[in-house]
Amino acid sequence: MSPESKPLPPENAGPEPQSADWEGFYRNYKKPGFIAGYEILQKLGGGVFGIVFKAKKQSINKAYAIKFLKVDDPGIQKQVLSELETVGLFAQVDHPNLVSIEDKGLVGGIPYIIMGYAGDETLKSRLQEGPMSEVEVIALFSQICKGVKALHDHSLVHFDLKPANIFLKGDVARVGDYGLSKLVSETRVSLSFGRGTPYYMAPEMLKRKGDFRSDIYSLGIILYECLCGEPPFKGENEWEVLKGHETGELHFPNSLDPHWKSLLGRMLAKEPEDRPQDLGEVLSCLPCGNSPLLGSGPVASPGPAAPPLPPSPPPLAGQQLATQDRPRRTGTVLGILFRSFLLSIVLPFRIVGFTLAAFVKHFSRLIRGTFSALGVVAVIGFWILVVLLLMQVFLVGFSIF
Repeated sequence: MSPESKPLPPENAGPEPQSADWEGFYRNYKKPGFIAGYEILQKLGGGVFGIVFKAKKQSINKAYAIKFLKVDDPGIQKQVLSELETVGLFAQVDHPNLVSIEDKGLVGGIPYIIMGYAGDETLKSRLQEGPMSEVEVIALFSQICKGVKALHDHSLVHFDLKPANIFLKGDVARVGDYGLSKLVSETRVSLSFGRGTPYYMAPEMLKRKGDFRSDIYSLGIILYECLCGEPPFKGENEWEVLKGHETGELHFPNSLDPHWKSLLGRMLAKEPEDRPQDLGEVLSCLPCGNSPLLGSGPVASPGPAAPPLPPSPPPLAGQQLATQDRPRRTGTVLGILFRSFLLSIVLPFRIVGFTLAAFVKHFSRLIRGTFSALGVVAVIGFWILVVLLLMQVFLVGFSIF
């Protein structure tokens, strides 16, 4: 029989710690009903504080992620169970760059949290593919900061920020895995359990202290790794890494732009008081923001477009006449004279032609007729009229030309 899962008891009843039955967990977690209403499909990952599985909610056939917390010590478990009572506060934080928190419970003495499923790809797997461009770093890191800022605005601290807890789906980044998140006040508090992942853990957490600025330090480590390809502090074991966080000197590649060095230097300050005091300040220091820290300032937006050139002024009246009317008028006069000259030459010949045709026609009739006196007088009169008409035509043509 698989252990029965049940919701946590009401806060006023006070949760009672149980011994975590991990042997029973690994034996039964794939069985239907291990978590009521869910079917566990596959393991997504794990760390110091828990193991994450992909699961399906059977009633709606929708994918979710379930994290089982590793807390074996009864005293620490009681603190964790108490903290899990505040998971409803996480559910109230609705932000596009946060993985949603759906529910919590206890099974076989092991606390669990049910979260929205944000995909299989993480920032960790993206970094393993090779260097990221500065444009991609800015786009993703600004989303990560906005998601964590939404937690901080609700007085919630993540405490375990790392690339493996940042889920990517296309160009969208979502912060998830609130296994160490804890409701805190704005003053530094003593952590009741655990530490963050060594590569991304703030120095004050070695002293079991931490607050919002611990998340800012972890985000600085993530930003450093995105820009430089590896974390700033490494070692043969986790203690050497932790010592680097506490006392190690921060070094930057020579190729890193000065404005990134300035921002990272503040985010990775050993003392929380020397870091940016909220993520709004960090966001304003990114190249796309208005930042006094960046020597070059924000990226300049393109200025207004240059006004269009004014239209060419209309030509003056005199100029218009000189360029248009004068050639037209000159052409008109020359055309009239040329046509008159042709008319003076052609018209007389056409008249003579018509006259000769008429003469031949009438002369033939006279030949066939009698040579009467009347016919002779008519012929002489006809020719006198022809001569007078020709003289008139020549005079008219000459006067026109």
